[in-house]
Amino acid sequence: MNDKSGKKGVSNLEVNQSLVQATDPLTQAFAYSNFEASQKAGYVVACELEDRFKSLKKTTKDIAKVTKAQSNVKAIRRECIEASLQREVGNQGYSCLKDTPKKFENAGKSAPCLNSSTVDFIEYSLNQALNCMSSDRMPIDPRFILKKINNETAFNFYIAYNGGVGMGQLTSNPVKELAGWKEDGEFIEGNGRNILETLMKSQNPACKPFREIMKDDLVNPPPRPGNPKNYCTWVSPGKGVARNLIYSLGYYVHVRDSIVKPALASRAGKLAANQDVLNYLTLVAYGPQGPAEAKALIRKLRLSNTTAPGEAVSKIIKNNSYVRQTEVKMNELLDEYKPGVPHTPADKKGDTCLK
Repeated sequence: MNDKSGKKGVSNLEVNQSLVQATDPLTQAFAYSNFEASQKAGYVVACELEDRFKSLKKTTKDIAKVTKAQSNVKAIRRECIEASLQREVGNQGYSCLKDTPKKFENAGKSAPCLNSSTVDFIEYSLNQALNCMSSDRMPIDPRFILKKINNETAFNFYIAYNGGVGMGQLTSNPVKELAGWKEDGEFIEGNGRNILETLMKSQNPACKPFREIMKDDLVNPPPRPGNPKNYCTWVSPGKGVARNLIYSLGYYVHVRDSIVKPALASRAGKLAANQDVLNYLTLVAYGPQGPAEAKALIRKLRLSNTTAPGEAVSKIIKNNSYVRQTEVKMNELLDEYKPGVPHTPADKKGDTCLK
């Protein structure tokens, strides 16, 4: 599903096999969701998913609540995830059969050949995480998460190297900001600890699998993603993808609400209430200089209450290379999603990739 043209020549099946082996709460909920959907559609579900579903009879009611959780944000279309997956992103990937990291080059025959179930899992996991992390706060705009992931990993959730790990390209700093860390035997709280605390208290059924996977993270911070021996904690199908998504989305919320929004509000309260302006500036914070770059750009552009939102967005794109790159990569996604069709403003915003 990630090489429709055959140009990439992918053939590695180990990532698909890792998904079949996974037994964590998120994969269980995904298996139930796929089984239920296939029954309604009138076709036979893949054997491995049917076997998985039969083994979950005791927890069926809880899982049903998870899969049917209502969301206050739109979902990202599978077709757009699949279009993104056609892009060449290179780098090194890791399969995690039996939780053991095995490195491969993410190019040519050694790159994973993702089957339909794995792409379904990406779609399900991402949208469940967006649902979960949009409750009890200002919702996350899925268009900007789509753009960010498409730019950085093109949904190759198994990528890991010293510059970033997994679908959200996590580094150690965001993990420390949310979960804290231990230093000389002393536990030090991160500035974004409230993000995980909110997750643990959430009544949103979509949060349940993530909460179960990360139930100890507030007491015992997870292994940092910067060490290769820890990669499976962040990239393995199931719990690795779950943890990566929650920390990635959680850090996005932390940067948006606790760093970018206050900095913008101090100069332009009206712009701080505009979601497009706020989210574009949050994307700026993922550039080489981090959140400081977003605050510096607010000053440089002299954004104020007299600046129109559309003008502010245009200036942000023009003056930040990371955001410009994100827009370019979005056009590449659209070339695959709607081949030969001119991109409309709604396409470029990401509107047509939502459902």
